[in-house]
Amino acid sequence: MLLLVLLLLLIGLVGTVGHYGNLGHSIHLPLGLLVVGLVLASATTAWQMINGNEFARTLHVFINGGLFFALALVSWSGWVVVQKYL
Repeated sequence: MLLLVLLLLLIGLVGTVGHYGNLGHSIHLPLGLLVVGLVLASATTAWQMINGNEFARTLHVFINGGLFFALALVSWSGWVVVQKYL
């Protein structure tokens, strides 16, 4: 999932700069960066859980709960952006 999110970030940045010449035309960029940050945090806490850190498990669950809502918001804003391209 981490690699997929980073790939989508790269595609989005290149596509937006290629089409508009700059970034920041919608709420999709900050929401996308939020998702990237949450995915990185989730991967980090997952790694810490493997090493036996019990607090990381609780944190991982809360991060993934936030990630659920962030993914819903970035999906909605992505749909709006795609409609501009079409």
